[in-house]
This record gives sequence, structure tokens and C-alpha cells, in this order.
Amino acid sequence: MIPISVILIFFLSASQASEENDLWLLLSSYEDIGITTNDLAFFLVTHGYNAKPAPDQSYVVVTLKEGGEVYLTVNGASERLADMWMTPPQEKAGPVQVIPSDAVRINASYNRSEDGEFIKTISRYIIFPVTPLGMCYDGAQKLEKTYSSFGYNVTFLFDPAGFDYQGHIWVAVEDGSRVGDWLAVDSYYGIMDDPEYYSAPYSFSEFQYLDAINPRLKI
Repeated sequence: MIPISVILIFFLSASQASEENDLWLLLSSYEDIGITTNDLAFFLVTHGYNAKPAPDQSYVVVTLKEGGEVYLTVNGASERLADMWMTPPQEKAGPVQVIPSDAVRINASYNRSEDGEFIKTISRYIIFPVTPLGMCYDGAQKLEKTYSSFGYNVTFLFDPAGFDYQGHIWVAVEDGSRVGDWLAVDSYYGIMDDPEYYSAPYSFSEFQYLDAINPRLKI
């Protein structure tokens, strides 16, 4: 079996070759040692590709706009997110873990709590800034650990276009006495009143799901 990266591009139509090149560049721009087949398919769908795991979960099938298909196998610690093939791979690749269908919420909004006591309580637990400006990924994890340790339900909110497309992540803490009411907390600025902090393109309860949306950029 020959990886598609070494196949002569002359066998492909111009538009199909361009789409495959774009896909290859996307895969080559990131790496994630722990990514699974289902994670990879989800990531590609969020980037506009028609992708789904194979029935046996061993690889991802990407259907191109021209109607052809390419096949991706996650490659663990190797470079890129995956290897690309012209024919379905025969060997099973990578661990298989299924991300629950409701693990990542798309364009969800959260109702802001107006409870003064809850706001004061949440403010007292942490001294801001938790991390320097620009380190929201570390800061959000620290916020989640702190508020969770006090028994609060915490959700991560992520905007990949935030901070000039570097991505911005923060948390929302649910009012235990008023289920459905939340406070948005930024690791640098603290409690947020801005309505923009109460909705996000993606939200999820576990930080690990961030890699399914935004795998680590390879430097």
C-alpha cells in the first residue's frame, strides 16, 4: 500500500488535487499523540470536510467534493495528525475512543446569574489574574480545578477566533442553587459581565475535548 503523499499528482483532476493538497496541509500543520479515529473525524468535520470513521473504526474516510475518497489513519507520535492513503488501509490504526455525541456543544448560550451572593462567593475563591495575559489555556484549567474542588459544575467555552485567531478559552460556573444560571470567568479578567462571554462556538465539560476541535499546533 502506498501513501498518497508519494503518488504522482498527475493522476488527479486539478480541483481534486487542490482539495487533497489542502487536506494534507491541514494534517501537516498539527500533531496530537493522543488523537483517535473519532477525534480526527470530528476535527475534520469542524473544518468543513465530509469525514466519518470507517465501520470498524480503524481509519477515517474523507469524501472529496469531486466524489472521490481518501483514507486517513491516525499515526500516534509521528509527524502530522494522520497518514493519507488512496485505498482503504488493511491494518487497524490507533486507539479507538468514542467522544460522546453531546460532549461538545456548538454555538451554545448560557444564562447569566444575577445572584449577588453567588457572584461574591465565586469572586472570593480566586485572586485574579490567575495567569498572565495570553495564557488562557493554562488559566482555564486552573479555574476549572479550583471551582470543581468546591463542588461547582464547570464548563469550558472556546472561541477559535479569539485573540486574533490564536483562540480564547474561559469557563462558566453554574449556580448550584439556581440550575441553569452561570457566571463566566476569565482567567485574566475575572468575573465577566460582557454578553459575549455567555456564548461560544464550542463548549465542553472536559478540557481533553479541546484537542478534537483544535489540536496542538506543531511548531
